[in-house]
Amino acid sequence: MIDQMSRGTRAKGRPGKQILMFVLSLALGGGGVYYSKQYIEEQVSYYKGQLDKTEPMVDVVVPNRAMLRGEILLSSDLSVRQIPEKYADSNTVNGSNYEVAIGQRIDFDIDEGRPLLWAHLEGGLTPTFSGKVEDGLRAMTVRVDEINSISGFLQPKDKVDLFLSFGVGAKQQILPLIQRLNVIATGVQTMVDKSSGGTTRNFSTITVHVSPEDGQRITLAQQVGKLTAMLRNPDDEAPVSETPMTVSQLLNMEPAVKSEPVVASRPRAVVKKEPGIEFIIGGR
Repeated sequence: MIDQMSRGTRAKGRPGKQILMFVLSLALGGGGVYYSKQYIEEQVSYYKGQLDKTEPMVDVVVPNRAMLRGEILLSSDLSVRQIPEKYADSNTVNGSNYEVAIGQRIDFDIDEGRPLLWAHLEGGLTPTFSGKVEDGLRAMTVRVDEINSISGFLQPKDKVDLFLSFGVGAKQQILPLIQRLNVIATGVQTMVDKSSGGTTRNFSTITVHVSPEDGQRITLAQQVGKLTAMLRNPDDEAPVSETPMTVSQLLNMEPAVKSEPVVASRPRAVVKKEPGIEFIIGGR
């Protein structure tokens, strides 16, 4: 009898325990969902904040292709990429000084897209000037005065026409010697000076890119007359007339020369005298 009563008591207590377990499961599930949602929202906010966060960036120079040791670095081989400043090496070629690297020879193999370092180049940050001379051309230094230096405003990368004046007095004349010469240095300056603020600079020589033949012409021209440099717009490719200008043309005194028809002279007829007797009439 007691055993039956205990069984009935356990039977009556089971539904309450099941309900309690069910409620507890719901509570734990709801708590899990809540905390999971909270965690996900926190993670989303964190990564969103990382994306919105602005880091200081720097421009670095990278090769467009894989380059081998011994190659000459050209501007067409390079691109500028932005990377976080904290990842940039202090020895990296950047967007503000890459012009120094142009024309230098590479001392190591470089992979495409890898930041270019000054250590990769033979001359480093202070290369030899010969690296700026293009294949097949020569660098020639020409002495200039204040007029030839365009009052000190002439800069590397400018283009000039060289004119030669020679002769004495009324026979003096001037003619274009070489056109569209690239200036690669003014004095010892090999890069464009953007910090001069328009102030004039003093230099007595300019260095230009010439072919070997043009170098000979300039050398000879310096011995027979005076050279004058005329600055031209970098986009101006129009040729200059190669007809010399004389003093007479300058003063508008060129005489008008009329061409007259040439008349051929006829040979004179030779009259042969027949032998005979000469008579003298009159006189004493």
